[in-house]
Amino acid sequence: MRRFLLLLLLDGLGLFGYYLWHMRAPAPAHEFTAVAAPRVDTKDVQTLVAMDREFTHLIQSVVPAVVSVTTSRRVRVPLVDSFDQLFGWRGRTTELTQPAGIGSGVIVSKEGHVLTNHHVIEGSQEFTVQLTDGRSLPAKLIGSDPNVDIAVLQIDPKDTVALPIGDSDKVLVGQQVVAVGNPFGLQETVTRGIVSAKGRALRDSGVEFFQTDAAVNPGNSGGPLINLNGEVIGLNSAIFTRTGSWAGISFAIPSNVARNTLNAIVKYGHPVHGYLGTHFMSLNPSVAAQFGLRDTHGALITEVVAGSPAEGAGLKPGDVIRTYNGRPVDDAMSFRNIIGAAQIGSKAELKIVREGREMTVTTAVAELPESLARPQGERAPTGR
Repeated sequence: MRRFLLLLLLDGLGLFGYYLWHMRAPAPAHEFTAVAAPRVDTKDVQTLVAMDREFTHLIQSVVPAVVSVTTSRRVRVPLVDSFDQLFGWRGRTTELTQPAGIGSGVIVSKEGHVLTNHHVIEGSQEFTVQLTDGRSLPAKLIGSDPNVDIAVLQIDPKDTVALPIGDSDKVLVGQQVVAVGNPFGLQETVTRGIVSAKGRALRDSGVEFFQTDAAVNPGNSGGPLINLNGEVIGLNSAIFTRTGSWAGISFAIPSNVARNTLNAIVKYGHPVHGYLGTHFMSLNPSVAAQFGLRDTHGALITEVVAGSPAEGAGLKPGDVIRTYNGRPVDDAMSFRNIIGAAQIGSKAELKIVREGREMTVTTAVAELPESLARPQGERAPTGR
């Protein structure tokens, strides 16, 4: 009996030992076989491969000209130390430099001129431009124009890449564009889209914008909108949003506006705008019918400034301006932009409708008097 119990105990210990060994033994490895070949042969998607190669070539060509712009401002703060407390001194201050903001820009000349937005540099005194190769360069503010939200900086041009400024008048709705910038400080960010619309007017702006669906976020301001030729056709400036982030609608200042501002600032040291001396309004169907017009294209003159080129040319309130040097005038904003961008001293041939009769009036574009320029932060009236 004892021998039977001993054998039973030994068998139990053996089974228990086998159980422990089995639980501690490593589980068998899972099998994994990597896929060696792609599912699609590039020969079957040659068009897509070519498009991909060309698009990456475009990006590699333009990105080196895009920069980040960091601004700072000098502020005076109270100076309080042990001597102030000991002697009861009051009113001493010291000047400190504080970070103000960050934006984007694009180099557009061999001399190192950088285009960006006025609101990027507004209220700041010191500017730093960071290149894609990692260099940080001090920048000088050459000038800015709050009317059109354009600013011009300049950096040392050594070993930099510049992009040409394209003709924004040739931009078509639906064409592909690329936005490059530094959203949220993330440098060299590239987004892609199309031109969704032209002629968008924001409430406080003095220009008409391109609308695009390329993703733009805070930090993109001042960065370029680029066509497939690698030309700057706009400067990304604003977005429509209810949350503060991109919602699929971005706005860019047309490149011709930026070019005119750049040329004026470089030539004269300050922005220059064309001027005829008229106030005008857009037409609606009711007003157009009163003037015998079948459509609402044109700008209705409501006032002529005494002593202005418009008065000298014989323009009168009630005249409807239909074309400018053969270029159709769509509405008041369109005419305002045309005159504002016109070269000082250039001829202005206006086709007008007066009392139901078509006639042509010729005058010269003058420079907008400084007293009539829009003070910063104010909305300009519709008139030039």
